[in-house]
Amino acid sequence: MAARFAALEKAKVVVLDKARAATSGPSAFAAGDILCWLPGEEPLEEWIEAYFQVGAGLNSREWLASLLDTNYRLILELDRQGFPFEKENGKFLRRSGRGPLVKCVLAPMYKFQEFSRELCLKLGVTFLDRVAVTKIIFSGGQPNGLIGFHVRTGDFIAIQAKAIILATGGCSFRGPFFGQNVVAGEGLRLGLEAGAKLAYMEYGNHYNVSLAAFNTYGQSKFMAHGGKYLNSLGQELPLKGASGNTIVKALVEEVKAGRGPIYMDLTGFRERELIEKLMPNLARLIARSGIDFYGIKHEVWPAFTGTSNAAAAGIWIDRKGMSTVPGLFAAGDTAAKGLVVGGCIGLSGISLAWALYTGFLAGKNAARYAKETPPLRISEEPSLEEEQNTIFTPLRHKEKQFIARDLLIKTSQLMSRVDISLIRSEERILTALKQIKESQQKLIESAARDPHELMIWYETLSTLTVAEAILLSALHRKETRGDFYREDYPEANPELESVLGVGKSGDSLVVTKLGKPEEGYR
Repeated sequence: MAARFAALEKAKVVVLDKARAATSGPSAFAAGDILCWLPGEEPLEEWIEAYFQVGAGLNSREWLASLLDTNYRLILELDRQGFPFEKENGKFLRRSGRGPLVKCVLAPMYKFQEFSRELCLKLGVTFLDRVAVTKIIFSGGQPNGLIGFHVRTGDFIAIQAKAIILATGGCSFRGPFFGQNVVAGEGLRLGLEAGAKLAYMEYGNHYNVSLAAFNTYGQSKFMAHGGKYLNSLGQELPLKGASGNTIVKALVEEVKAGRGPIYMDLTGFRERELIEKLMPNLARLIARSGIDFYGIKHEVWPAFTGTSNAAAAGIWIDRKGMSTVPGLFAAGDTAAKGLVVGGCIGLSGISLAWALYTGFLAGKNAARYAKETPPLRISEEPSLEEEQNTIFTPLRHKEKQFIARDLLIKTSQLMSRVDISLIRSEERILTALKQIKESQQKLIESAARDPHELMIWYETLSTLTVAEAILLSALHRKETRGDFYREDYPEANPELESVLGVGKSGDSLVVTKLGKPEEGYR
């Protein structure tokens, strides 16, 4: 979406993706809920206040007002352009979900993303698929371009750019949850290494709920329209309207109390036709599984998506979508959603709404920034040769083993544990940090044998970097606030009613207070 808005500003736009741009990331697999306030139907002030109150003091009324008002206008524009939205009698069809005043317009996201790519091509956008970006290069203290490699041929790629938008999704640690096994936090690592601040990283711990039998999604839609969770005693859990992480915490506590396993009961679900339209991938899975999905209850368990989906974590941005590094922008799950959700994790429709809104901000303003920036020279040839040698270093470790995939799986298993990422303690955080640091060292000393393995090597580097940032930030938040839980600090600390940021100082990550969103830079 950012590419489209940049192209509408007459900028020359190049999109790079390690797979196929538009249909490779989580958006293409999303349930299609886009949070949308409609004027004339609900007071805007009521929405702003409702969402501000669940943010635990870490979000902003100004950001909420801008998100809700701008998104409504953007959805009208996209509708005029022919983007596919579900309608009833000529009006947007809206459905509820998890959270306060949740009303979402609906769109089949695979078709939505494919249509977006088609429009971008008509606007002159260039797509470079199968390219893994490994580093942002600088000239005169500002971003000058990107370098990376083709994941199939191994060709070195260098792109000159006066403005860069990081829209690589969040970091699910390539976990198994449906549609999330492709995001490894590359944009977060690239931004951090370029000098940008990350924010709300301790809230980069989103959990959804999935069938135990196979990966499913769409829980907010199921639960809002007749579905329910039952414990082993057959008792319904009172979780209507709760955020995703609040729900998962309640499920974990039921199991700890001996009332597990937990079941999803969809015998009263009323929107089966919408599942076919909005989540065709899930509909196919259900049909192929042979299970009676709607007729009997099914065991469920937590499904970790990390900083992806409805988490708060990401790059700290200003009102133009720009990071703390001039010329470096962020959008979607790569940008800190905490500015609007604060400490509330797992609100329905917020992820796609934030992607649309920040795509607009970053695309428009990055294009204008590039126009206003004097021409840049690409880095000198010897420098590029040096960078090329550096990014291919793992391929030259002929005597070493390829262990990146194993380290990636190990990191995913560690970070998805509810006693590490949901209900925390200092002892467990420190133990996890030690394991992450050990894995980082092992990765640096390991090899890759071909371009595909080299891509996995860099994915693992990114997940380990993000894991360290999350754990360090969680260590510094010595309190319980919103959907952040510390067993050793069960109460909120007024002195910590501040956004925590993570930046680089030399080779180390450092946590600092950024203040409240209203107090941050603009």
